[in-house]
Amino acid sequence: MIDIRGLNKYFNKGRQNEIHVVDNIDLTLPEKGMVAIFGASGCGKTTLLNVIGGLDRFASGSVSVHGENIRENTDDVRNRYIGYVFQNYNLNKEDSCFDNIATALRLCGVTDENEIEKRVIAALKNVDMEKYKGRTPDTLSGGQQQRIAIARAIVKNPPVILADEPTGNLDEANTVMIMDLLKSISKDHLVLLVTHEANLVDYYCDTVIKLSDGHIDEIRDNLEANGYEARDKNHIYLGELEKNSISDDKNSRVEYYGPAPKEPVKIRIVNNNGQMYVEIETKSARVLDETSEIRLVEGVYEEKTNKEAKEQNIDLSDLPPVNATKTGALFTVKSSIKSGYKANFKNNKKGKKLLRGCLFLFAVVIVFMTANFGTSINTIMNATDAYNHNTFYVPVSNPEVSKLLYESVGSGASAIDFITLMPGSPTMIADSEIGFRVGSFETFKAFDYENNFKTNAVYLSADMIKDAELVAGKKDNLSQEEIVISTQVADKLLEKASVGYVTEYEDLLGLISTNLSSDNKSCRIAGIVKKSEPVIYMDEFALARYYLRSFRASNAQPAEAFGVDVEPGQTVLVIKDQKEGTVNPSVGESIMIQGRPYVINDIVKVHLDYNSWLEANGITKIDEVEYLSEIVSREHPEAEPGADDYVKYIDEARNEHIFDYYEYLFSDIDAFYREYLKYEPSNFEIWLYVEKGVEIAKYAMLPTDYYKAVVYKEKYGRYPTFEELLNIYDSLPYVGNDLQPYYKDGYSQEFYSTAGAFGFSGQAYMLAKEDYISLSKQVGETHESAAKFSIDLYSYVDGQMSGSSVCAIVHSTNPSVTAKWLEIEVGTDDIVTPQIVFGAIIKQETKVIISNVISLCVVFVLMSLCMYFIMRSSLLSRIKEVGIYRAIGVSKKNLVFKFFVEAFVLASLTILIGYLFVSLFLAVCFRVSAVMTNIFFYPPWMALIVLVVLYAMSVVFGTLPVISLLRKTPSEILAKYDI
Repeated sequence: MIDIRGLNKYFNKGRQNEIHVVDNIDLTLPEKGMVAIFGASGCGKTTLLNVIGGLDRFASGSVSVHGENIRENTDDVRNRYIGYVFQNYNLNKEDSCFDNIATALRLCGVTDENEIEKRVIAALKNVDMEKYKGRTPDTLSGGQQQRIAIARAIVKNPPVILADEPTGNLDEANTVMIMDLLKSISKDHLVLLVTHEANLVDYYCDTVIKLSDGHIDEIRDNLEANGYEARDKNHIYLGELEKNSISDDKNSRVEYYGPAPKEPVKIRIVNNNGQMYVEIETKSARVLDETSEIRLVEGVYEEKTNKEAKEQNIDLSDLPPVNATKTGALFTVKSSIKSGYKANFKNNKKGKKLLRGCLFLFAVVIVFMTANFGTSINTIMNATDAYNHNTFYVPVSNPEVSKLLYESVGSGASAIDFITLMPGSPTMIADSEIGFRVGSFETFKAFDYENNFKTNAVYLSADMIKDAELVAGKKDNLSQEEIVISTQVADKLLEKASVGYVTEYEDLLGLISTNLSSDNKSCRIAGIVKKSEPVIYMDEFALARYYLRSFRASNAQPAEAFGVDVEPGQTVLVIKDQKEGTVNPSVGESIMIQGRPYVINDIVKVHLDYNSWLEANGITKIDEVEYLSEIVSREHPEAEPGADDYVKYIDEARNEHIFDYYEYLFSDIDAFYREYLKYEPSNFEIWLYVEKGVEIAKYAMLPTDYYKAVVYKEKYGRYPTFEELLNIYDSLPYVGNDLQPYYKDGYSQEFYSTAGAFGFSGQAYMLAKEDYISLSKQVGETHESAAKFSIDLYSYVDGQMSGSSVCAIVHSTNPSVTAKWLEIEVGTDDIVTPQIVFGAIIKQETKVIISNVISLCVVFVLMSLCMYFIMRSSLLSRIKEVGIYRAIGVSKKNLVFKFFVEAFVLASLTILIGYLFVSLFLAVCFRVSAVMTNIFFYPPWMALIVLVVLYAMSVVFGTLPVISLLRKTPSEILAKYDI
């Protein structure tokens, strides 16, 4: 039946502590009988049994069972030809006794449930355990569990039964019971028994193989092995106890055995509709039924003869050998789903709760990080819409290049239809980002400067959309702060809108720009035109003001803003202050400003001091002493200048008439203020007086005492004397206090957005509107007097560029034509083409993606490691379960399948819930507020990928620990559990 040749096995092979545990054994075992492998502890008997039964590997030699090499197809050979009885029973406590036994049949390939039930019941009857089929093993005694294990071993009627210390955990009575069963089985089967108990060998084993240090020392026959009889401690023999009859009638018979109790026994028997109920009030009373271990036996105990013992046979007539051609799989999808739920959710231990919580959070974090990472992917996907395909950025450090570009506008050869200048290197410039916000009324915030909408666009002249189709709002007669956007810009704004009520083109009208302004006044969307380019259109003068004012080009100003009449090609030089040594040109002389000639029509000297203004305008005002002397001469003609009384009269006149003098002195202040405000519009108080007629503001730049005197006069009809003013000085108002309401109301907002927007320091050349616009399109030679006092970005003085670099924003109607023209006429050095802009976007986002991928991978790896160790820790509690399944013949493949399905179930009830929770949260956020699209990008295809990855990681890390464990042999796994 079993043939062993040259069998060798080592522990720690090749190391200093190498043990040759099975040393070159040759052995042939019979087809039936009980054969004992006997020897002292550590001699290698269990290892030899495990090798024979396929539970352990061996180094060399061969083991064949029923003619088949166990090394070639271990699981099949074990399931078809070998039954196992273990010292620790190796029963699955989660399954019933019936299912534990049925496992052996299913592993043999039996699928007929009726056949399985028939054979299991027959096996249970043979070991007298039929009534326990529905119980779980942990409710049984050790002897009962071992009988269930024997039933599992014989249910498939294998030719070989391997028993490893089957009575090691049993008492004497149960030991005899188990050995009697095995002895009965050995009449027709080979029972290979491992034990170190000599008495069992002598009483039961037909052949004894004695081992010592891995060698066979002796093989002997034991013909006198007829078994052993021991008294069963679970039997109570009634004949050995004193009997007292208490009650005997036609309905019941109650008998009492043993010593009389200290107190009367109270028993109630109730028959309720055929159901019998027994109530016993005596303490420590036990009720015996058919499932009880304790049995009542008539008579007294009598030892059975050896002959009688030998005649107690197991009847396997109802258990013919299983002749399956293919071994079966124990675990199916259905059973694995059930076990997966029980293993992870029915048991609410802290470890399981932690595992479920970690998997839930794992899904939440991965979804959020992926959605955030997706914004970069979205940027690359939409890169072709993120820039203007018709715009080039050309450096204009050479005035000739600037002139060439300026003159090429409208030329068919260049296909250029618009240019404007802005400071900076072309390699640093891309389409400008523009943001918009809803008004404070809509958001209920006092100051709402949040970018509710953002996108990229190029700023062009509104003259370019005369023939464009109007979609919403208006496109003509635009004010300085009104802009028109293309439909492509509008679509992007709606896509990224952070407020849910802006959904249509009309809803965009009136939105305020957060970074585009015209003379300090924020621009608003006035219209939308149908264009496939990302463009913001604005009045060309407003566009010129935006660039020239924002980036401080040459010191020239639009004449109309200062009320100066200038014809095209002419200029007026207005001087407030000059750098020392500056030589001004003369009226009628021609000067160069940014490469274009202008004839000086006039030179205006601005006087910012009242006295110098009076002198310049030929207005003579006598001083205070002369004014007071005239008063003294009228009132005291006898007084002589220089006399003591004359000085006294002068002091009296000053006390009484000082404020009359102020009124005389400042009688021409209105004319001064009007001229002052014309060239110095940034003075709020003068603007408030001249433009808005606020009388109080007139006195803001005059002596403080004068305003207090004016207030006094309005109340009393005369000016106070100086002494009177001093006495009531603190009770009279200050100019600043009375002006406070004007600082806080709409006047200040109007001033800073209109009047306060224009201004210059030093000196400026006033130009006609069209000449001023030309400044934003061309650089060139500039006269020293037209250069700014500070950094001058666009100007050439004495042939040298002043300030930082400048580039031209060139718009084309045909980019391919323009690209060729620029290559021929300008050269390609430093020119940024649309293709370069696209490449820069891709490069920039690629860097972001790489950075995000690294971060995502780091988090993913860390969380994956955590998940692996948590799953591995979870498996530690199931090592015995895995070891049992492997020991009874479950294949590695089937066990991996079981844990794969369990991991899938666990993922479905933890990771999937976390995934759905976050995914639905993001979906709701996307619907409620489009601002989320600036933070997250999470389309369905990405969500599907994340789901697949999460499931893949879950099942991988759910099965990796068991795959790693299954690299060990069944005996090694069980040993790991025992340790």
